Amino acid sequence: MAKSTGTKIWQILVGILVLILILLVIAELGLRWFIGNQLRSTFEDQAQEQGITLEEKPSVSFGASPLVFSVLGGNIGEMDMTTPSTLQINYPDGPTSIPEVLGSPAATVNMVNLDISDPNNPVAGEMLTTTEIPDEMILAMIQRSTADAQGTSQDTGFGAAFLQELIKVTGITSRPEGNVIDVEFTNGAAVLSLTPRVEAGELLFQATNASLFGFDLPAEVSEMITTALEQNMQDATGDMEITEFGVIDGGIQLSIRGENLPLREIGESAALNSDSAATTP
Repeated sequence: MAKSTGTKIWQILVGILVLILILLVIAELGLRWFIGNQLRSTFEDQAQEQGITLEEKPSVSFGASPLVFSVLGGNIGEMDMTTPSTLQINYPDGPTSIPEVLGSPAATVNMVNLDISDPNNPVAGEMLTTTEIPDEMILAMIQRSTADAQGTSQDTGFGAAFLQELIKVTGITSRPEGNVIDVEFTNGAAVLSLTPRVEAGELLFQATNASLFGFDLPAEVSEMITTALEQNMQDATGDMEITEFGVIDGGIQLSIRGENLPLREIGESAALNSDSAATTP
């Protein structure tokens, strides 16, 4: 009788443990779905606010550690997110007008030690983002920045006048074989080659002067182009540092890294940069 009673108690304990495991698995799957769905919905809402229709949905995955215990402890050990491109570049007043830049290129994001103790202000202990910036976006950056510079410049010297009257940036070609980005002026009348390098976490460009109609391009032209790209890159990366960079076919690829990053501030900064880029001066 005692043996039979002991067996029943053991069976009950095993049944309770199995039930707890099943509940934990259900809770784990439910949490992964819920958090992933919230992140996907936030990304989709931001795209819709800019009038962008997504052709793909972002994907979210978590590390091997149980998410249930991570949430209870207020810290998610690891999370990966892949976002599709929402980039749209428009020329609202014709092909020679100042472009509007909406959305952002596709990216893969890895976050480690995501502090969610304050649900309204999650903070990533470390975040690594890899993305590719296409030639058309680089072209739009330069066209917008040079238009801004021309509109605010008080310089009436030869370089400024030459730039405003004759020189128009009309094309970008990234050449991985030479690790250079070619800036085309006036539909191929001149080409200025830019060699990028990463220094102290920032992306810098060295320009090789070209000539137009037999004349050397003024130093102001090279300086304006390199400054425009460097400033745009700094605005895009914010407090994060560039860790890897490469020229690829059709654009550039870069990885940026940051620590102790409030996700809300990153989102607000990205929205601000996009809105600023989309506003015609």
